[in-house]
Amino acid sequence: RIDIHRKENAGAAEKPITIHSTPEGCSTACKIIMEIMQKEAQDTKFTEEIPLKILAHNNFVGRLIGKEGRNLKKIEQDTDTKITISPLQDLTLYNPERTITVKGSIETCAKAEEEIMKKIRESYENDIAAMNLQAHLIPGLNLNALGLFPPSSSGI
Repeated sequence: RIDIHRKENAGAAEKPITIHSTPEGCSTACKIIMEIMQKEAQDTKFTEEIPLKILAHNNFVGRLIGKEGRNLKKIEQDTDTKITISPLQDLTLYNPERTITVKGSIETCAKAEEEIMKKIRESYENDIAAMNLQAHLIPGLNLNALGLFPPSSSGI
């Protein structure tokens, strides 16, 4: 399932898309969407490169970047892309997400998306496992009631 967030961003040039599927399904859908956007751009004579932008919760971005930027540099080198991440100053209480911008060809961006999302999913799963471990240490603590985790995880 693909949700396009039109109402929240009426009039905005960019609209976030949420893809609900398996990791492979999300990556495939992402690539198809990039191909459609590229074709639209060519049809309207839009010449600027269209980057892939991924929204990720700030809690996972540090692990994506890695110590001294090693993880991010490796993904850039392995996929032949240029990846930038929005600064911490852009964060607000109402928007804890950072924008990961990937520039390159559709093929290289799709490969980078797979690697980035694999790392973010890994971080998310590690956090869930750690929280579940801690929950056993504090009897009666209902993590879902705290609203720390969304009811379902999505790809993008």
